[in-house]
Amino acid sequence: MNTISARQDQGIPGVYALLLCDVVSRSGYAAEVLFAPFQLTADQLAQPNFRIATRTANELVKYALKLTGESSLGFQLGTQMGISIHGSIGSAIMTAEDLAAAFVLANRFIQLRLPFIQLYFSTIEHQATLELQCDIEIEPLRTEIVTSLTLGMLSMAKTLTGIQQLNAVIDFDFPKPLGFEQHRSQLAGYHFRFEQAHLLASFDQKYLSLKMVNADPLANQIAIKQCEAELSAQVERRSIAIQVRDILSHAEQHYLSIEHVAARLHRSDRTLKRQLAAEGTSFSSLVDEVRYRYATSLLSRTDYSLEQIADALGYSDVANFSRAFKRWSGRSPSSWRKDPYL
Repeated sequence: MNTISARQDQGIPGVYALLLCDVVSRSGYAAEVLFAPFQLTADQLAQPNFRIATRTANELVKYALKLTGESSLGFQLGTQMGISIHGSIGSAIMTAEDLAAAFVLANRFIQLRLPFIQLYFSTIEHQATLELQCDIEIEPLRTEIVTSLTLGMLSMAKTLTGIQQLNAVIDFDFPKPLGFEQHRSQLAGYHFRFEQAHLLASFDQKYLSLKMVNADPLANQIAIKQCEAELSAQVERRSIAIQVRDILSHAEQHYLSIEHVAARLHRSDRTLKRQLAAEGTSFSSLVDEVRYRYATSLLSRTDYSLEQIADALGYSDVANFSRAFKRWSGRSPSSWRKDPYL
């Protein structure tokens, strides 16, 4: 599809184009060669608030692929991504106490830089999972962003904790790119699966307790406050339904009460119901949407039992979860798990 959503319209941070330029330069092309056709300059892109229109960013990626002769640059972009490129979010993550705290912050603030990306961080028993959802549908931009961000998070996790290798299973929902094998030597510890139902990175929960090399409680508090100020300013410009969806999606439990969410938004539950109705939706519809998305994410992992999934979603037993899932999708959880594409 070629439509552009409201979140996509906010564009891509210019600094990410500088990372792309760094990768392209290794094929012998200067910044001017990459940026000139789009009337962009390196100085312009380095400005903190500069963003590139989504369609322009897509054409820029196409041009970079043409110049380098590569079928994908996402693997190189991901392994070379540094934490500083993410600004105040990077500062908050870098100074967090441990890897678990870092992922919680990434989950909470990622939309400050990439409003078209939703990141869901969850743990069930011994497994930790990062799931990405990307509103961008135009190619090759979507594939390159998803690839680079997934690998970038894991690569930065290694750098920021000082470990040599982080073993993870990475699921992509697109076919294996041509020439993928040439990057395998740089991706030790990762097991890739392509053409999957979701975008997931899963790893042993033991990694979450790893301490950050640059942990600094005071600097962390300062960076978090800066992110919160930016988020508050951004939230004021977004619809109530989007705000509610984001609170539900990024909460540890995806079944918060309307009273809890209304308090987070500094309004009464009655006012929240009225505002959602004016936008053509309801709190229960948004809860169902978030629960369904989380349920399908967990169902795609065969090592999670239906009992565990029901519990994670706040249902008292599998029967109640199954009834809800059938209402959402028209199918039972077991049927969906066997073939999500029916």
